[in-house]
Amino acid sequence: MKHIVVLLDYPSDARLLEQHQDPGAALPVKVLDADGAVLTVGSARAREPSQLSVPEEVQLAFVRLSWPSGRTVTQRVDMSNPSGTGTYTVVFEPTHASANEWSAWAIPKLNPRSRLASPQADLDLGMDEFSKVWLRLWKFEGGEWNRVSVEPLEAHRSRSAWQMDLQLDASNWLMQIGGSKVTWRFVALPGNGRARVLITPKDSSDPRADELKVVVTGFRSGAETLLEFLSRDAIRSMNAVADPVQVARELLRTKFDDPVGAVAAAYFLLRVDAADQVPLKWFENLSRYFRWLPDTAIVHCARLLRDGRRTHTADFNPLSLLRESLSNGWPVFTEGVNLLQEAASLLGNSLLDADPLAFHKVQALGAGKGWAGAITSFYGRYPGEPDVLRWAGMPRAPRRRQIIPQLVKSRLPSDATLDFATEFLQGLPRLQIERAQTLPPFPPVEIPSTQTPSAQIPSSLTPAVQIPSASTPVVQISYVGESIGFPTTTGRSKRVRRQQDDGEFLLGSVAP
Repeated sequence: MKHIVVLLDYPSDARLLEQHQDPGAALPVKVLDADGAVLTVGSARAREPSQLSVPEEVQLAFVRLSWPSGRTVTQRVDMSNPSGTGTYTVVFEPTHASANEWSAWAIPKLNPRSRLASPQADLDLGMDEFSKVWLRLWKFEGGEWNRVSVEPLEAHRSRSAWQMDLQLDASNWLMQIGGSKVTWRFVALPGNGRARVLITPKDSSDPRADELKVVVTGFRSGAETLLEFLSRDAIRSMNAVADPVQVARELLRTKFDDPVGAVAAAYFLLRVDAADQVPLKWFENLSRYFRWLPDTAIVHCARLLRDGRRTHTADFNPLSLLRESLSNGWPVFTEGVNLLQEAASLLGNSLLDADPLAFHKVQALGAGKGWAGAITSFYGRYPGEPDVLRWAGMPRAPRRRQIIPQLVKSRLPSDATLDFATEFLQGLPRLQIERAQTLPPFPPVEIPSTQTPSAQIPSSLTPAVQIPSASTPVVQISYVGESIGFPTTTGRSKRVRRQQDDGEFLLGSVAP
């Protein structure tokens, strides 16, 4: 047998070792022969070389490394010349060069054709057009979402991307992003350590794609790589990365040091149907000691649903765990959203009868779900209310986004109808519909000035109009809960200044 040693010469951020016992990203590797047939598969890590064996008669091989985004790197290995030890070494160096060194870490998580991967020094993706885009940071504490000021530890900005680092405590966190031309949405941030956010213009021509792409890391490369594969349903690649039990022992064993990484391992085990190969007590400890992280109750709930009623207790049962997860915020990872929907569907009427609000929260989260890779993202105006509608604008001047014209198509092509609808309608007898008078006519109101500005009256309120007297030339229109006055003087009206938004963090506030 011949052996190929694979090395990943990828630089690691020093914060990985400072903050978490991160084993490094494990990436799938395939060895192909000259005809493209797969000889063997394995995995490679940045900090430990891996060895793959191929038959002795192989003279030429190709080693292919795959990233979660679908990006692949292939190297040719010539084994026709005999080696003294029968071992050949392949070194993968960073090929995802970027115009900005600080943004290179995000390239493997983006579209393989992302323009951000270009080494062009003056790369301009139009990021300056989004200088008025605002950010808000939300923290879940005391049973509600509270706004927290955005205080970056460090920040970078160019014409192609924007990035900042935040230090977050052990809580459930959301970042809200929006703008006049950017749809409002929320992106989860992993707590209990340092988190990094990169924002770049979209790399897709799909009209449904968000205007800005958001990439998040919690400096847990091993756990996050698994979750990136999960979010893209790359099951074969996941199976090649490592043995499920080995992954569990590496990440779940250190749950008290890094519960977020342990949750990633639990999601992986549940997806590959190997959760029963680790003790149920591990899941119980996650949900018992880390209630601030909703994902811990979600993975425990999913495990109990798959194990059956014999594992249910008064303290730990699927219904109570699902409700507990929702009482602590939203799951950090997309896999948690999927498991929430699965659990709500299996519990059905039991959940609907016990807690209708929890049932509808799961439905709303699923309907408003966005896309941010392995990280949870959803649309809406408020952190606790995911919304299927799309909103844009500044925080105090929201407006509904218009429906994308490209997505509005006729169910039938125009030439397929054969004018059937027109002929059918013309053949029907003409009917005269008379409008019913359900309310008494509203008395007309005379306003003593032709320059009185018009006003829009809320249709949901019942007006009561007072006719002005000679001494008080003001028309007063009262509603339930509010009162609006209109001056009728002939002088020039004063322009009301729009109230400024309170302390929004703007992308343009970071110096390039």
